[in-house]
Amino acid sequence: METNSMNERQRGNIRYATIEGMLQTVLEEGRAFLYEHEIYAILKSLGFNVPAAKFIRNEKEIEGIDLLAFPGEGVVCKMISPDIAHRYEIGGVRFERKDRDDIGIAFDELKELAKEKKASFEGMLVAQRVESVEKIPYQLLLSMRQDASFGPVVFMGLGGVGTEIYKRAMKEEKNLFIESPSAMDKNETLERELEETFFYPIIKGKTRISTEPIIESSLLIEAVKEIGNLGDYFSPVNAQSSVTIEELEINPLQITQDGKLYVLDGLMRISNKEFHSANPPIEKVKRLLKPKSALIIGASASKMNVGRIILRNLLKEGGIEKNHIYLLHPKASEIDGCKVVKELDEVPEEIDMLVFTIPADETAMKMLEEIVDKGIAHTITLISGGFAETEKGKSLEDRLRSAIVKARKRPDGGVAVNGPNCMGIVSRPGGYNTFFLPEYKLPMRGPFGGRCAVVSQSGAYIVTLMSNLDRIFNPRYMITYGNQIDISVTDYLIALEDDNKIDLFCLYLEGFKPFDGMRFLNVTRRIIESGRKIILYKAGRTEAGAKAVASHTASMSGNYEVLKKLLKQRGVIIAESLDEMEDLLRVFSLLSHVKPGGKRIGIFSNAGFECSVAADNLGVLELAQFSKQTKSKLSKLLPSGIIDIHNPVDATPQTNAPNYGKSLEAILEDDGVDCLLAANVAPTPFMENLPASPEHDEDIEHEDSYPNVTIRVFKNAKKPMVVSLNSGPMYDPAVRMMESAGVPVFRKVDRAIRALETFIERSVE
Repeated sequence: METNSMNERQRGNIRYATIEGMLQTVLEEGRAFLYEHEIYAILKSLGFNVPAAKFIRNEKEIEGIDLLAFPGEGVVCKMISPDIAHRYEIGGVRFERKDRDDIGIAFDELKELAKEKKASFEGMLVAQRVESVEKIPYQLLLSMRQDASFGPVVFMGLGGVGTEIYKRAMKEEKNLFIESPSAMDKNETLERELEETFFYPIIKGKTRISTEPIIESSLLIEAVKEIGNLGDYFSPVNAQSSVTIEELEINPLQITQDGKLYVLDGLMRISNKEFHSANPPIEKVKRLLKPKSALIIGASASKMNVGRIILRNLLKEGGIEKNHIYLLHPKASEIDGCKVVKELDEVPEEIDMLVFTIPADETAMKMLEEIVDKGIAHTITLISGGFAETEKGKSLEDRLRSAIVKARKRPDGGVAVNGPNCMGIVSRPGGYNTFFLPEYKLPMRGPFGGRCAVVSQSGAYIVTLMSNLDRIFNPRYMITYGNQIDISVTDYLIALEDDNKIDLFCLYLEGFKPFDGMRFLNVTRRIIESGRKIILYKAGRTEAGAKAVASHTASMSGNYEVLKKLLKQRGVIIAESLDEMEDLLRVFSLLSHVKPGGKRIGIFSNAGFECSVAADNLGVLELAQFSKQTKSKLSKLLPSGIIDIHNPVDATPQTNAPNYGKSLEAILEDDGVDCLLAANVAPTPFMENLPASPEHDEDIEHEDSYPNVTIRVFKNAKKPMVVSLNSGPMYDPAVRMMESAGVPVFRKVDRAIRALETFIERSVE
């Protein structure tokens, strides 16, 4: 490729204008695809090396071919059909002499082959035969596709006819380079990401397969950036362009023996798709999180229903003064001491937060349209279900969305809507709770996690999370956003990114609004660069990334793989299971007061199998080498004659609780230890870990019981420490006791060390 002036934006725009004219012509012809010679022309204008080529529509045009225009002794004849993407596998590519008769025979045979395959035959491409090296890693795949969430995404991997085979043979995280053009401003960042793949180190000459570079890395980086810029310009969200390049695939992108890049095969699909977003004003999202006034629609005056429960929760929290809470009701004059209005026009003040709980139907829809049209409230929290999650409600949601978009054009930006089909919001800074659950069903009493914000598409997920961690976790914000008809997870992150009292964001995500992932990537990058953490669980991973796309790219990567790669590259912590999500919340919330100095871990257990399992799951951690002083201390505390003092330490079931605690202290005092895993198998007569009972003399309330000893060690520790208590339900009181004191306790040693490993990896610079 040519690299001179590739990134000069002004010249790029001139080239893009020329390309747009070519693409418009294709669309006017009624085609959504480009012929290969048209793709060659576009890529050549961007600086790529392409073969000399001539498109032949019929046999008569063969006579007009200038054979001298094709270097070398032979040519390649390729079937051109929009119905067949992978021609090579079916014999749709022929290598012929530079002879008109041979080319004519190839034309007839390819035409007949298309007929056999019941595919349309548009013609044949006669192209220069570029001398190729058909072995790893000389043939690459370079492509771009418009992702429904993230917009243009660029891929690079091993190419050629074995593309899918390479995918099956390699680890998922190594088979493809995946990146968004928004992160392509720094060559060193791109090269670092390329180096994480299987193929790039071979190209760089850093493996036994290849000890010398086979091409200048700058050529590959510039090729990636050029395709990214092309996809960025011709994307649905770019108002400058009236054409969208839905997908461009170069396969193979050939590395020649003399270190050049040649485009051999190309596929391109285009459309006139456009997308215009109407994001809610962030100041209104902030107003929703700290409202000064509220109006509830749907509260019963005579019984407990969803609206009435929300009213009670608002009154209990007290963040919104009682005389600024209103209700809409046709008959009552007051409910729970709050003013009632019978008509929307009677609301006496500007409403920051309207909470709507009436189920979706035509009556509710007309009321919502009136609220949005008249600007009665700055924000609406739409608790109601029955919208797009049901077949019947889809048209209602479409109507509401149209009303929101229309109102957005007003000078005040219209109304910002949360939901529908959401649980509501709990905002500690705003002093309110719109969850429709009474407190006795979901007590929020945990003393930890106050520097965390949980943002979840599912209200039920937050409910289960809080129930499972009820003695521990009490976040600064608990936000549910349901169908995200308007306010999205991205909007909440943007609204909260300047809150310096939030160190940790926990996100449960089912899907993005169209192209909202582009904004999401930018805000997550800013948050993480500021030193804070984001943990994300993505549900709905098995949806095919591009079902209708007959390309290698589609088969190489689906939606979840794209999301995971893009977010991990920005530092987002991806939880692969709901258990892992809770485990990570434990360590990041309960260990926020300590900063590790390194990755050297001490492992201590009273069971040998736990030592082995922990050592098998070290990840980035390293086993610490104990000092002579530490070994001496441990030898005096542990049963003599049956223990060799080394890391991991198998203290055996004979070690009692006081000596167990002193051993932990000795390990933590070792300058060569950065963190500690304290594991314990509960059923042993020497470890006091049961509540008082007539059946035995144990009592976890004793000063030197196992939980009390562990709590003291943890509270005095200046290094990260996690605990594993592998046990059944009878040991739950000991676990609850430690958790209530802020100790991160796990019931399996492998989960404990994996959570600690992630914490250390993301905390050590």
